[in-house]
Amino acid sequence: MEQDRKARKVVTRSGRKFKGLFPSKKLCRMVEWESLLERDAILLFEFSPGVVRYQEQPMLIEYEEDAEMRRYYPDLEVILKSGEIIHIEIKPALKLISVEMTKKFNAIKAHYDRIGRRFIILLDSHIRTEPRLTNLKRIATGYCRPEHYASLVETATRLVKDDLSFTVPKLAQILKLSHVLALIGSGTLCCELNKDLFATDNYLRLPNGEDDDSLLF
Repeated sequence: MEQDRKARKVVTRSGRKFKGLFPSKKLCRMVEWESLLERDAILLFEFSPGVVRYQEQPMLIEYEEDAEMRRYYPDLEVILKSGEIIHIEIKPALKLISVEMTKKFNAIKAHYDRIGRRFIILLDSHIRTEPRLTNLKRIATGYCRPEHYASLVETATRLVKDDLSFTVPKLAQILKLSHVLALIGSGTLCCELNKDLFATDNYLRLPNGEDDDSLLF
């Protein structure tokens, strides 16, 4: 499969102190981020079952503002299982307080409305919701599939199907914690991500039809 290509090379923009790479298992490649908030947002797309693919800085958008054509690169594009394509801007809420910035993104939103495509601004308050963000970071650290993954899936599926009282700590007493996290990350097992991953009442379960299309953003 041809590797995804960005519309422009990710660079550190003025005022940006951080940039790096996220090892995406969903995309089988490294995803570039240029702020810590973008890095955290990527976890929402990586672990959303309803997202098939996502791409950083996918294309150049030309939109009209004050009778002038302007250029804009969305931070990310996500493609859902339904086939819908969504462009996403990642922004701290404080950056949207100014009249100038509000006017800019209203014009950009109007452009997307005209072409019939969804445009979303994801704020830090949503991206960094706790304990979900901490849970996703934990899952990401153990998101490596071992060589015997097929047999691991079979064992975990049988155990959780027969016993509804399994939690992450309880199943980790039988399987390795990293393996349990890998099973959650791949969607083989589900739990409540808005509750502490290690809570004694955060029970593991097998996915259902609604889980297949669920989104975290």
